[in-house]
Amino acid sequence: MVNWFGPEKQSIEQLREGRLEGLQWIYRTYSQRVLNQCFRILLSREQAEDVLQDLFVKLPSIISEFRGESALGTWLYRVAHNMCLNRLQQSRNRNKLEWENIEILSPRGMGTSVELSDLLAKALAVLDPETRSLLWLKEGEGVPLKELMDIFGLPEGTLKSKLSRARDRVKAYLEKEANYEKAKA
Repeated sequence: MVNWFGPEKQSIEQLREGRLEGLQWIYRTYSQRVLNQCFRILLSREQAEDVLQDLFVKLPSIISEFRGESALGTWLYRVAHNMCLNRLQQSRNRNKLEWENIEILSPRGMGTSVELSDLLAKALAVLDPETRSLLWLKEGEGVPLKELMDIFGLPEGTLKSKLSRARDRVKAYLEKEANYEKAKA
């Protein structure tokens, strides 16, 4: 059980009492990071914003599901992650997911100060959405392994293995592209 304190505890209590004042603090604190996570999974700013909006519209009614066994941010990541995967599944059922503009993977597209090369953005796109999300949360957001275990519901060894394979795939892609560029020159 995580000990809540200060504004987080107050916000959760307000939402549980049906008062929406708590939603504002939670939104200000977590929305940008949750939006970034959704964007990494969905590769669409519009869809990421839709999921974020859906999450915060539903939050007053689902806050009762938050048991406090993890940090609120971890729980929000998990809920958003599942919502994104559900959205992707629905898209696949309707029609094949389109990878319109691969450059949108760059954090520049999300308005952050971090800059990734276009090549790295393309390398990340070769990963499946869940693995891309895992790698982004670990490397881009610096989320500790313990929190990732809570978010993804996987044991430490499995997460480390997935992270290692994801890094290897990205590295292999980057090396392949570097060799291609050398050959062209």
